[in-house]
Amino acid sequence: MEKGRERNRRGIRGWFDPTVPNNLERWAYFFQRLTGLGILAYVIGHIGDTSFFVGGPFGTGPNQSSWSFDLSITENVVGHLILIFVVLIVTFHGINGIRLILAELGIMVGKPSKIEYPYRPSSLRSVQRHIIWVAIVLAVLAAIWAGSILFG
Repeated sequence: MEKGRERNRRGIRGWFDPTVPNNLERWAYFFQRLTGLGILAYVIGHIGDTSFFVGGPFGTGPNQSSWSFDLSITENVVGHLILIFVVLIVTFHGINGIRLILAELGIMVGKPSKIEYPYRPSSLRSVQRHIIWVAIVLAVLAAIWAGSILFG
């Protein structure tokens, strides 16, 4: 084993451990994965949810009762809170995803320089942190806006 390299013993569990290294970019990447799973769960649930609407509200047979049952679940305070949460995570996931794409393309990484100890990160790292905070603020504002529409 090379000096300075450790063997990855955590596997996939390491994906969901934002504590090492403990910085804002790592936490944002952790929440990027978590919100991606949340969006996937919502899409799967939404596909199942909308499949109840095939017959419409004036349909006959089992679709009529499923339409009423589905609306009783989604058109209440809990259903609206879930939709507000979906707006929150989709907005954060989208803006943070753009930040990650730009970083992956090398646009927000900075030019390589001579490595001198102690290592000081590029000033572009602070730009990434600002974009993370922009993503958080815009996600909260979008959730407040969605809440004002659903509850206003």
